[in-house]
Amino acid sequence: MNKKFFYGFILVTTVFLLFQKPIQAEARQNKVVSAESGDTSAELQKLLDYNKDGSYNLTINIPSGTYDLRSELTIYSNTTINADADAKLNRNHQKGALIANDLSKDNGGYTSGENITIKGGIWDSVSISRMNKGTESFRFIHASNITIKDATIRNVPNGSHLITFAGVKNSLIDNCKLYGYVGTMAKEAIQLDIVHSKTLVPSTQAASIKYDDLACDGIQITNCDIRDYPRAIGSHISIKGVFHKNITISNNNLLNLRETAIKLYNYQNVQISNNTISNTSVGVLVYTYLSNQSAHYLPALQDTIKEPLPTNYNIVIKNNKFYHILQLKTGDSYSWGEAIRTIGVASRPLNGVTIKNNTIADIERYGILMQQSPSSSVTNNTIKSTSNSGIYLINGCDYSVISGNKLAQNGNVKNSPAGGIGLSASSNVTVSENTITLPANDGIYLYNNSDTCAITNNTITQAKNNGIALYSESNESSVMNNIIKDYNKFGIYTSKINSAIVNSNEIYGRLGRSQDGIHLLGNNEITSNYALENNHIETTKRYGIFIDGALNCYVGSNTISNTAKNTVYVADNSDGSGTIYDESEDTDDSEDIDDSEYIEDSGYTEDSGYIEDSGTSTYGNNNMTQKISKTYN
Repeated sequence: MNKKFFYGFILVTTVFLLFQKPIQAEARQNKVVSAESGDTSAELQKLLDYNKDGSYNLTINIPSGTYDLRSELTIYSNTTINADADAKLNRNHQKGALIANDLSKDNGGYTSGENITIKGGIWDSVSISRMNKGTESFRFIHASNITIKDATIRNVPNGSHLITFAGVKNSLIDNCKLYGYVGTMAKEAIQLDIVHSKTLVPSTQAASIKYDDLACDGIQITNCDIRDYPRAIGSHISIKGVFHKNITISNNNLLNLRETAIKLYNYQNVQISNNTISNTSVGVLVYTYLSNQSAHYLPALQDTIKEPLPTNYNIVIKNNKFYHILQLKTGDSYSWGEAIRTIGVASRPLNGVTIKNNTIADIERYGILMQQSPSSSVTNNTIKSTSNSGIYLINGCDYSVISGNKLAQNGNVKNSPAGGIGLSASSNVTVSENTITLPANDGIYLYNNSDTCAITNNTITQAKNNGIALYSESNESSVMNNIIKDYNKFGIYTSKINSAIVNSNEIYGRLGRSQDGIHLLGNNEITSNYALENNHIETTKRYGIFIDGALNCYVGSNTISNTAKNTVYVADNSDGSGTIYDESEDTDDSEDIDDSEYIEDSGYTEDSGYIEDSGTSTYGNNNMTQKISKTYN
């Protein structure tokens, strides 16, 4: 090789490499531009277009004034808008959003709009809000590191959102005021969406969008005031095998929302905390299934990599305040009315929900209603003044824990056991260390094969019906170490079950009102396995312990005093049952027995066990009679 050529080649290569390094390391230049008060949308777009290629860290200052916007603004990556608090940006067009990220080079993923901040301003669509046509105010698709803060966004027409994040990652909505909606369609002020189709995620740039079923991930919504909208935050459409993840909703004030404050459909790893929610029909709704899902649960796109169902959705709802939750009136019917509602289905159970340290008051239906939400926990909540039960777990909320809650004045529904805490078709549930005061019916009740539950260390005061009740084949449960005071009917009651352990409870009736301390109506067609031991019972106007239809029931070492009738009474059809040892005092056992009369059950029947998405539940009318010795009033 020629030496001159060789050395020349080395020199050129070295120079190339020297110049290449600073080009790679060169920092993006900062550029600051300012609008003039009253600029048009075309003039504002010229400022935004400085960053069409994303080469600057561009800041656009918008001073106070009124801005007439007649076309959608397009914002590019690495752009910040600083709008004065008194800058009024008024939309006067129906096509497109107020502002949206550029999608002209979209290739899917989270990179079509990056590092964008919109701070301040009053973004108003009032001039088109009654035209029954329009779209979002802010729309971001396939984007990341989006920040919207200190802004007021308001007044959109029917079917629109104030902010839409579709396929957005690691983004923040902070200290914003969002309100104003004209229309009847139930929409979210802040919608988190999946980039599935131009029908679900419309855009003036739809022709450029790569629809890829991308969900949202890492979204924070905090310190916002959202009101006067059908829904505040969430989603109403989901795609099979696709989940929004890592969502934080905290320190918001959500009120005057016609349907739902927070509505989360197929979300995973969520924290909802320190929000105040009032005057809505559902405070927080988390679900994997609704009965009309065919229009809302769609098959994934062909190339979408679908995820398996989570074994733990990890939904945490804590430290929130819920007030004045109302049923939704639609025509002549009513639905919803819960502070917190979770809904799963057998094929998609909503595992792993944590509900703790919430304050719930003035609720037109349930305080907390959970359906098919196994391995969940409901702890240390304060729940007062609910028309139905304070806490109700149904249809497969197995292996859950209800502990440390304080409930008062729960349940006024007639012909139901609605009161403090209820279970239906949910087994292996622990109900412990709860304080329940003035339940309108039962303090704690189990229905519909809620088997193998542990009811321990609860305190129940002034139940208007039973302190604790086990109904309809809710077998093999233990009722232990509870304190029951001033109940109206029975301290502990069972109906049509064949096994239970009732041990070490303290039951204090009220003179002239409380009937039996423990009242067992078993299923006399099945061999029973009851054990009643070490209970302390005081003051009943009938029996200390009454047993009917419970075969082979063991009664021993109970302390019973101040009963108007027998301390322990075992009816004729309770073969094999008997008292082994009981202490008793102040008892009148002299009443004769007449086999010709019957005593009625408590008159309450099991829940239908299934609740549709409308929120409506019913109770049956299955009054039962059991033959015993005498009818007592």
